[in-house]
Parts: sequence; C-alpha cells; structure tokens
Amino acid sequence: MLTRRTRVLAALILAVGAGGLLAPAAAYADYEHCDALGNCYWIVEKPGTGGSGNGGGGDNSGGGAGQGCSYEGQTVPCVVDGLGAWDGSCYVRRVPPPPGGRTDGYWSIRTCGVYGGVASQSPATWSADPPAGILPSYQELAQRAIAEMNLDGPSIGIAPQTNGAGLVGLPIWLWNRVSPSTWGSITRTAAVPGRSVTATARAQKLFWSMGDGNSVTCTKPGTPYRPAYGNKKSPDCGYDGYSQPSSTRPGGRYTVTATTSWLVTWSGGGGNTGSQTVELSSTATIDIDELQVITS
Repeated sequence: MLTRRTRVLAALILAVGAGGLLAPAAAYADYEHCDALGNCYWIVEKPGTGGSGNGGGGDNSGGGAGQGCSYEGQTVPCVVDGLGAWDGSCYVRRVPPPPGGRTDGYWSIRTCGVYGGVASQSPATWSADPPAGILPSYQELAQRAIAEMNLDGPSIGIAPQTNGAGLVGLPIWLWNRVSPSTWGSITRTAAVPGRSVTATARAQKLFWSMGDGNSVTCTKPGTPYRPAYGNKKSPDCGYDGYSQPSSTRPGGRYTVTATTSWLVTWSGGGGNTGSQTVELSSTATIDIDELQVITS
C-alpha cells in the first residue's frame, strides 16, 4: 500500500478538489516538488475527506489525497513540469535573468489560457519576492540570513593612538574591539513557509596592511594596549615597527587597513549545507615620527 506522500507525488497531475494555491499551514500536508530544470514549488494540500474511493485504496492517515487546485470549478494540476506552479489563473515558472537583467529577486514567466482558451506565455518579468508557489533556493535564503547579520569590518584599536604619534622602530599594537558584528559568533535564520536556513558567522583571522608595504596576520582579535605595557610588543597581534617616519607618505600619515575574514556556515532542510568566506575591511591612520637624538 502506497503511503499518502508517495501516492500524492505519483498522482500529482490527478490532484482533486477545489481552491487556489495557499500559504502552508501546520495542519496541512505540505511538500516540495522540484522539476527537471531545478524549479522548486511548495505544494499545499487541504485535509481530504477519506482514504477510499476510485483511486487505488486508502491508508490509515485519516485523509485521502487531499484537495488541490482548480480553475472555474475544474480540477487542474497544481504543478506541471515546464509550466510551473498554478497561481489561480496561470502557471508561473521561474527563469534565469535575461542578458543585462537584474540579478537580485526573481524572474518568471506566466503561462495563461491553458484551460478554456489559447495558451500563451508572457515575457519574463522581475519581482522582488518569489512568485506564488515558488520557493527561494537554500543558497538564496542563506544570503538573506547573512544580510541580516549586519557584519562589520574591524573596530580598529591601534597604539600609538590615531590622535598621537609613535616613533620609528617602536612596536605597534593592533586589536579589534570585539562585538558580535566585528568578531562573532552571530547566528541568523531566514525562512519562508516550507523552508528555512540558519547561518552562523565566526571571524577566522585579521589581515593588517600597515601602509608601508608590510602586513600582519592575526588569528586573535588582539590585546588592547595600556600605558603600563611601555615599549613591549603585543602578545598576540602587533607590528614590530616602522623603519621610516610617516612624513615620507602622502598626507604625512600611514594608512592602516584591517580586514576580517569571516567563515559563514549554513544549514537547511534535507541535508542542504554550505559555507562561504566574507571579507570586510576598515581603515585608520597613524603618525610616526623620527626618534630625535639630542647631543650636547
């Protein structure tokens, strides 16, 4: 005996009942259908009225094949491969962006007149949100979750301070003022009815470009400098010192650029997982003077 889910998928074109494509609700038997082109649709069934009838026996799940989609009282399939998902009057199918078209949002084609008329397709149109019945991909939801994190570049701490001056040859202390948006970890979830993705971002390292052609890579956010440390080197994130004064640079200051490398991992339903690196930068400037030797 077929399970309810298997029977519905096998008899998708023979879905019965009335009513348009609705937003999923917890009480409904909902499932996802993907066609050969990778278009994925969310199918919503209303509870059926019995497991017996003309279509191959029932099961003990408390309902039959459920209710599907209709057009002017006529039962129609909720999804047709190559046409897309039924929105109440037409089939809607997602398509790639046309040459030069926007790459955010959704491009789709509507096929109308399939029932009781002459079928015709509209030109591809863009929308910010998914057309009816079409789910965003797990990757797209991951990008939404990442955008909601509001990740920042480093909140730069540096000694000598930007309103003071250091000396040639003395150590430079570097640190990132830690917060969820500058170092993590931070987690966000993006969801639509029927699908969700949870993403977590953690800073992996800091790359400091010192403005004189040299660089420093730190795997820790760094230790804030205190006057009591004197001329000691930073224990975990610092630069040995400049060999020339900043007066040799345009504007008379060194520009220090700090870049955080974030690792973002995400997971969704059905074992869908992924990861990506996000790099964000901040800058600061410092003044380095020459060490003056006084002789008598």
